[in-house]
Amino acid sequence: MSDTSDTPKALSGIRVIDFSRIVAGPHCTMCLADLGADVIKIEDTGKGDDLRNHKPPHIECDSPYFLSLNRNKQSIAIDMAAPEGRDVILELLSEADVLVENFRTGVMEKFGFGYESLKNRFPKLVYCSISGYGREGSQKSRAAYDPIVQAESGQMATNGSVESGPMRTGLAVTDTQTGHFAVQGILAALFARERSGNGQHIEVPLFDVAVSSLSHYGIRYLLDGTELPRVGNGSNAAQPIGVFPAKDGKLIQVTCASERGFVQFATALGREDLLEDERFATNPKRLENRDALYVIVTETLACDTRDAWLAKLEAAGAPVGAINEIGDALTDPFVGERNLVEHLPHPLVGTVPNLRSPLRMSETPVRPASAPPMLAQHTDQVLGHILGYDEERIAALKESGAVA
Repeated sequence: MSDTSDTPKALSGIRVIDFSRIVAGPHCTMCLADLGADVIKIEDTGKGDDLRNHKPPHIECDSPYFLSLNRNKQSIAIDMAAPEGRDVILELLSEADVLVENFRTGVMEKFGFGYESLKNRFPKLVYCSISGYGREGSQKSRAAYDPIVQAESGQMATNGSVESGPMRTGLAVTDTQTGHFAVQGILAALFARERSGNGQHIEVPLFDVAVSSLSHYGIRYLLDGTELPRVGNGSNAAQPIGVFPAKDGKLIQVTCASERGFVQFATALGREDLLEDERFATNPKRLENRDALYVIVTETLACDTRDAWLAKLEAAGAPVGAINEIGDALTDPFVGERNLVEHLPHPLVGTVPNLRSPLRMSETPVRPASAPPMLAQHTDQVLGHILGYDEERIAALKESGAVA
């Protein structure tokens, strides 16, 4: 790969003041940082972002969760309750384009940094609030947790099987979806500011994101009241879709989401007879006769090993793939070919691993990654280089406890 460190980035010159912590907000600001924005992470002067310590004792650096969400940022620790600390924040905001926060409703207002308090002073500021249940209404004061929002929104009802009951996803998908929607809103607001000259307030509640992501499950219920059943690794929309064991017990994911895909799959299996069978002639028929089809596919795939089947099926263009454990996936040669895993210099432990941004942009490439910051790692740099404070003033702020 060529070095893109000096190439202009899409968000070069955009400064983001990031009050967020845990997952949804940091995911949003990491995406902005990847695109070239200067992200300054504001943390408290105690332990900082709670996620830093979600780790087993043997890991010396910050937690894997924190490392996965905070690359390409600078960290400064400020006591928001101290007048001197609030003054520093206001000076940072005078240099900023975007503010991102995901505190409980009322916290930013308590410290004087609510949108209504800032919009006249900083009219060009794009202010993004990531909340749990919205800043207004009966649930505005509740804290949100991804598994609970998955449960309440109906998302858990779409996962799992009849036997297992509702299940949440292993990854915090509502948090990351919310982060992506926040990025979308911020980019749109910055684009609108180019025309109007004004910033605006963006609100992205986790609950709203979860409900809006119910997709065809939600629309089907609203159309005719049908609650689509849980189908595990299968599908209510197309067949055959599911997990099937090969002769060696290794698992294959099959996803025939189109008529063409089913033809490719059946042909590669050597079961062209399925194409002539009236029970499986169309997708609606296959949905109706899924149990019989599953028996046939299971018996057929049990005749050879997974790797042998994958070679045949993939050569024919059939929609299949191996089910990998995390270690299998991350050590797969194709992950290396795509340069998706890298190791970044870290001042405490030498290097830390990173999963690269999936974005590829020809003219404004994403920023080469730097390790997530240690708590308050960039306090001197932010105060000195960005705000122009001299050493004496920085020392006084540290001595007072206003900054760490």
